[in-house]
Amino acid sequence: MTGLVAEVRAKLDRRCFATGGLSKDGCRITMKDAPQPRVVVDFDRPGAPARQDGLRCDYLFIAEGGDGCFRVAPLELKKGRLHAGEAVRQLRAGAETAERLVPSGEKAAFRPIAAAGGIPKAERNELKKPDNKVRFHGRKEEVRLMQCGAPLVRALCP
Repeated sequence: MTGLVAEVRAKLDRRCFATGGLSKDGCRITMKDAPQPRVVVDFDRPGAPARQDGLRCDYLFIAEGGDGCFRVAPLELKKGRLHAGEAVRQLRAGAETAERLVPSGEKAAFRPIAAAGGIPKAERNELKKPDNKVRFHGRKEEVRLMQCGAPLVRALCP
């Protein structure tokens, strides 16, 4: 393992690493074809770098792409209906953690991602509003949506 992934791993307690498919609240996403090497932080595990106020997303995905670009993605998973305001707050907390772990000089593709079993049109529209973008190293990105059961790589790619 080289580069950014190794650097991030060294900063963290290994007990907070997730492996295999990711699942929370009855929603599962697969890691099939997701970039390697990678590190996935589970914010519910001991040693996770969670905020003091308890606000957090479910996972933080960081990987080295073959194109020389890193992928950074806070992930929020919901089995039921997604509520835009809550998901944005949780993803922003994940982005704040990522900012502490990933040096600002690194070339990184940032994708805040929410996976849910149900995403009502009103919530999808809410997530598209400029005020609901998530900031990472000075850039703001719209939340990408995906269905539970889908591979993460679909939401990571442009």
